[in-house]
Amino acid sequence: MKKSNKNCFICGSNLILKKKFYKKNPKENLFGLEKNLKYFRFLYQCENCQHYYNVHNFENYLNKIYFKQYNRITHKDINKKFRKIINLKKKKSSNYYRIKFLKKYLRSNDNILDIGSGIGVFPYMIRKEGYNIDCVESDKFSVNFLEKKINLKVVCNNVMKINKIKKKYSFITLNKVLEHFPLNKVKKILTSLRKIKKKNTLIYTELPSSKAKCKGFKSQEFNFEHYNIFSKKSLKLLIKELNYKILKINEIHEVNNKYTIRSIIR
Repeated sequence: MKKSNKNCFICGSNLILKKKFYKKNPKENLFGLEKNLKYFRFLYQCENCQHYYNVHNFENYLNKIYFKQYNRITHKDINKKFRKIINLKKKKSSNYYRIKFLKKYLRSNDNILDIGSGIGVFPYMIRKEGYNIDCVESDKFSVNFLEKKINLKVVCNNVMKINKIKKKYSFITLNKVLEHFPLNKVKKILTSLRKIKKKNTLIYTELPSSKAKCKGFKSQEFNFEHYNIFSKKSLKLLIKELNYKILKINEIHEVNNKYTIRSIIR
């Protein structure tokens, strides 16, 4: 594939155009975009850090979806989807393995902030383990579900305004959230965490991994709503740039067939 005239926003190296998309992938959700606008996107990869970028002009459209109806469109019946996931057997539940991993780092007295809580599966299950947890969620339908149906506290309804939260937390989680933002906003979110973290607060990030390439570019990890698909190298470089310290970073193949990078940083 040919090199583009663009450079990687993480390491500055050349980007290579990997694929052009002019129609949706078979299982891709375009959130109604296909009815109103001509769909296209370009997928680039950095030749050095192996980071992938989805480039398109639909950021404003996606922002409206995130605030109004993202989870309702994605899951249709939020309550039904929530119940289905929490009733999965342990060996088929990504959340079971996620919490098992996090309990190696969580302390019994931690107060947790989960950013981008979605339909609340993870915070609901971590609360059942005895931890105190608050939520940040932008989707108004999800906020109502979190507060009214499963009794979770939402302390902010805009991920980009978490620096306005008055409380400080000893553990912060971002589970499959940052990939939904352009890289300049990813950096802003991670920088904003300093306003709400304590001195020794741990931060957990979970992101789609570039290793999903083994399934092809039609896999969910490369869907157009994911602006960034990280490699282990690109995530390390980003964390270093923002002056955080990496305590743990690894790549996993989840039971739901997703390729994922998770990290614990301070």
